[in-house]
Amino acid sequence: MSGQGAPASAAAVDPRAAREAARWMMRMHSGEMSAADQRRCAQWRASDPENEKAWQRAERVAHKLGMVPPALGAPALRNAASDSQRRTALTTLALALGAIPLGWAVWRTTPWDEWNADQQTAAGERREISLPDGGSVVLNTATALDVQYDSATRRLRLYKGEILVQTAADPLGRHFIVESPQGAMRAIGTRFVVRLDGEHTRLGVLEGAVEVRPASHPDAPYVVRAGRQSRFDAAGGATEVLDPNADAWNSGVLYAEKMPLADFVAELARYRPGLLRCDPSAARLRVSGAFQLRDTDSILQALAASLPVRVQTRTRYWVTLTHA
Repeated sequence: MSGQGAPASAAAVDPRAAREAARWMMRMHSGEMSAADQRRCAQWRASDPENEKAWQRAERVAHKLGMVPPALGAPALRNAASDSQRRTALTTLALALGAIPLGWAVWRTTPWDEWNADQQTAAGERREISLPDGGSVVLNTATALDVQYDSATRRLRLYKGEILVQTAADPLGRHFIVESPQGAMRAIGTRFVVRLDGEHTRLGVLEGAVEVRPASHPDAPYVVRAGRQSRFDAAGGATEVLDPNADAWNSGVLYAEKMPLADFVAELARYRPGLLRCDPSAARLRVSGAFQLRDTDSILQALAASLPVRVQTRTRYWVTLTHA
């Protein structure tokens, strides 16, 4: 990846242009867009650079990142029973495009590094890639990663999401480094999990050991050994016993043991496109069990069957759990 700044297409989108882009995209995916509509859409895009920028953002959001699958427009528009539902469907896509002020935004604007990362997964996707040295890395849901190997270093740059790394012996003796915004992790013959968590990085070591160098204090490294984990920020962190389910996601399973529903829903939301939230009225209910991540709709149904909650679905991509 280049170290250059983001071009204009990664900059903020004019809210009005973003709303129009949302309308055009939903019209296109409704299956009802005529040749005349296509010409008008092209004219709208050409009439103002802000319109074209909004359209490019819409295409990236819907197709490249998978935050709002292309099928959103058709069911949301064809099956909407009222103007209110149509407005809800339109707002869902507009939110993803950054058309709503920051305080209302569901999805944050995607940094340029994430948009152009070498390896990416969409919401709900999990993928394993082979590394040039014979090692491997598994990308969990909604992950963006760069792989950079040169004559001196083997380096992974994690921009968002979560990875499971299996290192391999290197005949050249190059260090294996994973970088996050909070610091650098040097693998010492190991298998480990790294996850970005807001302003923190979470590291869990399954085999071997990993040396952590916090970004603000690279001269104060510490080692996390097998069976331990660390949650650190740029200033540093501490170690504790490893969560036994730290890599359960690699088997497609989400484990919970008396987990507050709000926390469970926040975790589940990582594996679904769109917005999934828990109303404060149900936030303290407790969840236990093992849940198969391949079908998040079934998980929601199981919650409604086992807890006093209702699943309120405004659209397929806007779901709220409330107290029954």
